Amino acid sequence: MRIMIIGGGNVGYYLTKDLMENKKNHIMLVEEDKERCDGIENDLGTHNVAVTWGDGTDAQLLKDAGIGETDVVITVTGHDQNNLTACQIAKDYFGVKRTVARVKNPKNIIAFKKLGVDSVISSTDAIANTINEELDWTEMKRFVEDHTSDLKLSRYTVAQGAGFEGHTLREISLKSGVIIIAILRDGSVIVPNGETILMKNDEVILWGKKEELDKIRTDGSFSGGAE
Repeated sequence: MRIMIIGGGNVGYYLTKDLMENKKNHIMLVEEDKERCDGIENDLGTHNVAVTWGDGTDAQLLKDAGIGETDVVITVTGHDQNNLTACQIAKDYFGVKRTVARVKNPKNIIAFKKLGVDSVISSTDAIANTINEELDWTEMKRFVEDHTSDLKLSRYTVAQGAGFEGHTLREISLKSGVIIIAILRDGSVIVPNGETILMKNDEVILWGKKEELDKIRTDGSFSGGAE
């Protein structure tokens, strides 16, 4: 199978590593960051993996990279709009039979499907569903961390008087590279947005680098965390 992956971040990198194990797959990876692109090529570049540096929404670049002979295009950049645009180019301009897009905002899932993307995947939505299904916390952490390299999952409880209590997510200042992916409140799971207010006793699920999560644990923003 000929597969084009657009986006060479952690998701694209490890997806490529998994897919390249099947020697029948020919993978074309497109990444716009030159330094990261070179690193991926040095690490993964083989007879069945070709790495292209450039903008994954540039139709001419995609043509040169071989999209016209591709069976499936998978877009996993960190920007929902770019992922949608690349899928639409693949379908409308090059007739790719199957497109798969990653979305960071679960609210975009329905829109992406209506706009012609065949499969839409939201890691945030998947984690929220996992929590709703009451999967053991340790199992959930292991599942997420097995697929995200240097990123970790942590759970914090908002204490009365904590720095973030009563503030919207738009108002608070998280460490660089840390995101809130879900909030557990009164037995329900909330997939937050910028207007979501953190309240006393909220259990907040964060995803980010371990060293940054450790700093949050000690800076008074929450009351503590669970690794």
